[in-house]
Parts: sequence; C-alpha cells; structure tokens
Amino acid sequence: MIVLFAALSVLGLFLYFSLGNIVYNSIDSSLLSRAKALATLVSEDDSEMEFDFSDEVMWEYSSPKSRSFFQIRRPDGTTIEKSASLTNSELPFLAGENQTNYKNVFLNGIPLRLVNFHILKEIEKDDKATGRYHRLIIQCTEDISAQLKVMKTYRIVLSFSIFAVMIISAFGGFLIARKALIPIKEISKTVDSISESNLSERITVEEVPEELRILASSFNRTFDSLERSFKRQKQFAADASHELRTPLSVVLSESEVTLRKDRSLQEYKDALTAVINAAKIMSGMVQKLLFLARLTTDKSGLNMKNIDIDEIIHESVRMLTPLADQKSISMNISIPDRFVIRGDRAALLELFVNIIDNAIKYNVPLGKIDISVKKEKGFIITKIKDTGIGIAGKDLDRVFDRFYRVDRSRSREPGSVGLGLSICEGIAKLHGGRIEIKSKVGEGTTVSVYLK
Repeated sequence: MIVLFAALSVLGLFLYFSLGNIVYNSIDSSLLSRAKALATLVSEDDSEMEFDFSDEVMWEYSSPKSRSFFQIRRPDGTTIEKSASLTNSELPFLAGENQTNYKNVFLNGIPLRLVNFHILKEIEKDDKATGRYHRLIIQCTEDISAQLKVMKTYRIVLSFSIFAVMIISAFGGFLIARKALIPIKEISKTVDSISESNLSERITVEEVPEELRILASSFNRTFDSLERSFKRQKQFAADASHELRTPLSVVLSESEVTLRKDRSLQEYKDALTAVINAAKIMSGMVQKLLFLARLTTDKSGLNMKNIDIDEIIHESVRMLTPLADQKSISMNISIPDRFVIRGDRAALLELFVNIIDNAIKYNVPLGKIDISVKKEKGFIITKIKDTGIGIAGKDLDRVFDRFYRVDRSRSREPGSVGLGLSICEGIAKLHGGRIEIKSKVGEGTTVSVYLK
C-alpha cells in the first residue's frame, strides 16, 4: 500500500503539473502576443516616446471594471503609460530584471498572470558593454481566476481519486491475500499433522494453486527424505539389536552354564575364550558404530593433508597380504604416476583396507585382485577388481546400508557385521568423493573409489 500510494502520488503530481504547464503556456502565449502588439504601437521621436493607442486597440483596457491591464515602464521602474482599467493601481515590478518573464500576481484580490516583456535596442558592436540594453518594459496581465478554479477542482478530484483507489486496493488486496492464504493454512495444517508416528501424510499438490505447488512439492520431498531417514534409523536400531543379540547370548549362556557346577581348568578356559570372542565381536561393532557416528557429526576431526595414494594402497596391501596368502590370492598394483590427494590418512587407510579385505574375503581360491589408479575429470579414481563370487543386481543398491549383507547364510569372520561399506561410503563423502560398484555373479566385482 505504501508503494502504491507513492506511485499514485508521483503520477498525480506529474498530471497536475502537466495540466498547469498546458494552461499557463496557453495564457503566456496570449500575453506575449498582446505585449508584442503594444510594442508595435510605441515609437520614439527625438528621445520622446509616442503611443499610437486607438480606441479599437484599447477597448478591453479602457473600463475601470475590466480585468485586463497593461503598463509600460522604464528599466528603473518609472511608469510611462498604463491602461485606464488600472485606475490608481500599479502592477508589481521588480527592478533589475533584464529578460522577459512570467509570474502569478494579485491585484486588488484578483489573481493575474503577468508578463514582463522587454523591448531591446541594439548598440554598436565595438561598444564594450553587453551589446544590448533595456529600453522599455511592457507589462500585460490576464485574469486567471477561472483557470485557478479549474486547477483547484482538478487537484481535489485527483486527491479523492487517489484516496478512493487506495481504499479499493486495500480492500481488494485484503480479500486476495486472505484467499491466497487459505491454501497456505491447509499446507500448515498438513505439516502440523505429520509426526514420527504419521510420516506418510503428504500435501495434495493438485489441490494447491499453481503458485504454491513448488512449495508443496518441496515439503513433500522433505517429508519423503525424513520418512526414509526414520525408516533407516529404525532399521539400523533393529539390525544393531539383532547383531548384538548373538554375542550377548553367547556371553550369558556360557557364563550361566559354566557357573552351574564346578568345572575343570580347561572348561573354564574354553568358556572364557568363548566369552572373549563374543566380547571382541561386540567391541568391534561398537567401535565401527562410533566411527560411523563421528563421520556424520564431527567432520572437523579429520586431519587433512596431502597424501600420496601409492603409499596408502601399498600399506593396505601389505596389511592384508597374510590373509590373501591363506587363499592363494594374488594382488597386482598398477599406479603409472604419482597421484596426490588431500585427505585424512587414517580414514583413507580404513577405506581401502575395508574394500581390499572384502575383495579377498569374497574371492575364490587362487583368485586375483587388480588395483589400478588413474586421474580423470578432476578425480583420482582407484579401481579394485576381484575374481570373486560377485553380487546380484538386486543387492547392489543396498550394499552400502548398515548391517546389510548380500548372503546372510554365509559364515563370516568375527567382527564382520555389514558396516564396512557404510564406513567406506561415509569416508569417501567426507573427502568430496564417492564409491561406485559394478558386479556380475560368478565373474567378480569392481569397486571404483573417486577422490578429489
């Protein structure tokens, strides 16, 4: 409303002054013509002024009740001649004026438009003066009462029009805003109804005005993401509980059975060994869960520095060589150049150890693993290709889910609980990269790690 008022006010002022210019230009043109006509009737003979004012010319100035006036002055303001309509009055005059000008004046309460018309006489060019001097000033006026009344009426009508437009706009704007806010209230109502126990509720986009569909769609996408997050959280809690149940059961059962009666030294040792192995599984799981939590909440904890990828790969292979030797698996490394990345050494070592460990664990006896590094489109790409059992297409999209294992019936090493690839994905994302997996059942798997 403030902007509208300002715009209408500027427009009103422009129209008002434009009308004033049109009115005054018309009057000024008429006054100038009269002054020029009077100037033609003034002559000079032997430095004396003569005025050839006939009755035909002076009829509009002759009556004392007439509102048309003229007055002829010298530059110093001395009156030489004036109309009979002026009687004893004098037109306003400002000494020192040296050019034709127009102004509004009042004479006996009558509003007049006045022209001061200067009759100029040329002098010789070699004169050091200005080249011109004022000889006579002819003043002519015209009654502008009617025009001022029109201007006043126009000003009043314009002001009331602006006020009326403001009232109508305010009322209309209120109705439009109220109608426009109804869908927003419905959206707000739907949003308020969504809770942890009711995450499936969505805003019906088709019933929302086109201008708000983008907002409604954004809310729906946010709620979809939120619902997926809650489902993953619940699944994560259920999987964690399931994974911890087995080692806890081992600890409880072994302890209870051992304490039911006196045992031999070897039986106590066997029971304690089983308890230790179960505790190791739980400890490894807790450590990995804590590591995952740090990946998602404490990015600033990474010690970022320039690292040679060749060093990380060779150290990872060195650590896992004994495990590969047990299955007679050969590992080949191909790094044609020196590639430097910016990252946390410990985290990157964890990433490659996990991936190469999986390549060994799910490989076939006498299999092989090829590790290659190249640079492409701003990324350092490390490919770990194995000749293992492969992964089915339906499982590829879920291999990064926490606690997810492709084959749950497969016996696994202690501590293998399906968190390795989740950790690897988190590390890669923290380094501005990603992990891609391609696999065929019975042919093997290729894991590509993209790091900036």
